[in-house]
Amino acid sequence: MSSRALARTALILFSLLILAGSSIPGHQLPKGFELTPDKLIHCVEYLILGLLIFRWLDLEFTIQHAYVLFTITLLIGSTFGALDENYQRLTPGRTPDVWDWVLDTIGVLIAAIIGSIYWRK
Repeated sequence: MSSRALARTALILFSLLILAGSSIPGHQLPKGFELTPDKLIHCVEYLILGLLIFRWLDLEFTIQHAYVLFTITLLIGSTFGALDENYQRLTPGRTPDVWDWVLDTIGVLIAAIIGSIYWRK
């Protein structure tokens, strides 16, 4: 499998994993999540998503400037976070939270910064 195909597959699978987690009804969430700060989980999962987006964009398209990769990564990741939060309206016992989306966006922002630094080298 080529690097491009691997990056695309990893991004799709991780995105589906996030959506699967958002599909779990509130009363069925694993007990381990009660011990972990919710906002930390959001930031870390979207940091990973952001790195996957950045890597996919870098391999899939010929983008000459790191700031363009940075911006597109941030836009895609933040939009996915907003859609994911709104998707939770459909899940019993779950509600969208603007602060979760803010932490999602911060995670993607950190990933875009890391990607930009790595890409320049």
